[in-house]
Amino acid sequence: MVSGAPHPYAEGAPDRRYANPDLLPTDTGEFRWRWWDFAAIWVCVSWSLAYLMLSGMPGQDRFTWPQTLLICGIAQVVVLLPSFLVEHAGDRYGVPFAVFARSAFGVRGAALPALLRFVSACVFFGFQADLGVQGIQLLTGGLGDSDSGGFFSPAYLVFLALQLWIITKGPNGLRRFADLAAPVLIVGLIVALLWASAHGEGPVLPEPARPIGWGADFWLAAAPALASATALFAAVGLTVPDLVHLGSSGRRAEGSGSRLGVGLLLPVLMTGILLYTMALMSMSGYGRDGYSGSLTLHALSGMPGGSLVAATMLIVATLCGNLGLNLVSAGYDLSSTAPSVLGFRGAAVLAALAGTAVAWWARSSSAYEVLSWASLAEGFFGTVSGILVVEYWIVRRTRLRPADLYRAGGPYWYTGGWNWRAVVAFLAGGVLAVGGSSEGAGAGADGPLLPFLSPLDDFGWLVGLVVAGGLYALLTLRGRPARAGD
Repeated sequence: MVSGAPHPYAEGAPDRRYANPDLLPTDTGEFRWRWWDFAAIWVCVSWSLAYLMLSGMPGQDRFTWPQTLLICGIAQVVVLLPSFLVEHAGDRYGVPFAVFARSAFGVRGAALPALLRFVSACVFFGFQADLGVQGIQLLTGGLGDSDSGGFFSPAYLVFLALQLWIITKGPNGLRRFADLAAPVLIVGLIVALLWASAHGEGPVLPEPARPIGWGADFWLAAAPALASATALFAAVGLTVPDLVHLGSSGRRAEGSGSRLGVGLLLPVLMTGILLYTMALMSMSGYGRDGYSGSLTLHALSGMPGGSLVAATMLIVATLCGNLGLNLVSAGYDLSSTAPSVLGFRGAAVLAALAGTAVAWWARSSSAYEVLSWASLAEGFFGTVSGILVVEYWIVRRTRLRPADLYRAGGPYWYTGGWNWRAVVAFLAGGVLAVGGSSEGAGAGADGPLLPFLSPLDDFGWLVGLVVAGGLYALLTLRGRPARAGD
């Protein structure tokens, strides 16, 4: 670990109620994630998100491709910039997100953002896993209806078993799989693009029939599109710190330049694959309905072995993306709430089973409102980022005492293990961020819980970030100015 970041054992053993080997700083040499390991993860994550982002963007059929890239680029900056600021602590001190959050929310209070993120990850784990099931169905006799076999079908059980097999090998198991999956996916992407360019009939990049132009109409139409893109990036933003902290021991000597390079890989790759996806859609004449796997299958139509290539791409990308986006963060989050009972592997397995159960219940009962509740939870992610950025960069000035993150009675214990200032800022920012959303009124509601906040809905993530961060700074710096020197 870098100078100024002592190991928790330097001042005595950490309290077993708040620590286990998986949550301690990664300075033992166990993890050796390099930039190409992160690039492999980012490739799979980007391909998993690119089509969802494009298909879910309101008015996308009227945007030119530069406009689409601009909207998605702004969404990435809004979400990933504060995420990289939070990631600095994980990289410097080698602690996972849920442990770092104790510096602001308290040793016990950090369970609040951790469980919020855990719930969101579980929901999206189950639904994203369904894409991998469709890939297995492609290999075993046609895509068919994704509902025909349902959850707990042989295809789903096989895919679930693959995910559990990888995650029970720990973060290094994911790293080794990603290093194999990314080259397979990249080869498949190249094959699909070459085949579509040779046999497709559409233009290289989309040309909307009614382009919206660059005037005031564009910015009005871009607001809901930006909100949709930001919502998809919200979970990614708070997942990045958990992945990047795994590389702290391997990059300690390389300094902040390497850290910046690893961080910039994600938006660069994401933008490139967004452009690739638009080109593949345009050249193959494929619409926005469907998912990334069916886009690839359509683009490879007529090519010998095209179904095999599409299925392989879908399976490896979904495995890697689902584990990296959802199970890694969920494993650390759940483990941090009961460290003496659950390690990372056990917590990740429970998260996978919980995600499966939630998705099965939602599908079998037609209760798709569960996705709305997950989106509502993600609306609070901006508030968490704002609080942590202020705590680390302004209040603590990047100086932490990692030993005290694992103990009662230290500077991160606050009152009974909770920091009321962070909770107040979290609730205030969260209400403004999601109160104007229709999801805020509950499943099946016709309108928002607080209609007067509706104008803020399109910018909920940013509103939560600014309001929660600003309020936390006001409460903390005025109430306890001496803490900045801790």
